Amino acid sequence: MTNTTLLLLAIGGIMLAALPVVMLLKSFLPTMIQRTAGIEQLENRIYVLHSETHEMQDRVQNLTARRNQVASDKHRLESEIRKMEKAIGDLANQPPLFIHEVGDPQVGMTRFKVNIQQDAASSLARAGGEKAAVSPIWRHSNVAEVWATNFEEAKQLVEIAFPFKMGFQKSFQRTPVPKSPGKVPAP
Repeated sequence: MTNTTLLLLAIGGIMLAALPVVMLLKSFLPTMIQRTAGIEQLENRIYVLHSETHEMQDRVQNLTARRNQVASDKHRLESEIRKMEKAIGDLANQPPLFIHEVGDPQVGMTRFKVNIQQDAASSLARAGGEKAAVSPIWRHSNVAEVWATNFEEAKQLVEIAFPFKMGFQKSFQRTPVPKSPGKVPAP
């Protein structure tokens, strides 16, 4: 036998012996490659990362909604603050109103409102040389709340508290308010 024939026989024998090995490798090799590459672990990690991504997106959406709500509330509150500051400024620019209470508020009493001014007689008294001190509150609006059972009694109480001789001008407002105040003592 020649060398070439021997070589061919050897190659044929090797191929015959290698065929079952190839078949075994074909069935076991993919699972071994997957195990060594950690594909299952990578797939599990991808699923976990995917679910974490969805959770993060939900949290971001919730935080965005809360931020928008807070911004809306802030804008509304700033608007209300500006309105309040304007109202405070308007009130500060108004002249004061002094309220005098005459009589005791009790159950069954009616509240009468009286506009009061002290100007003409006291001005004449000062012009005549008298040193009558006039309180600066009379330069502004004054109202008396008179608690009485009827109109005549209210007129008498006002005349006693603010006599014409002292320069007081009185004018009752149109209708009395016929309700008792909340601070009425129990009978």
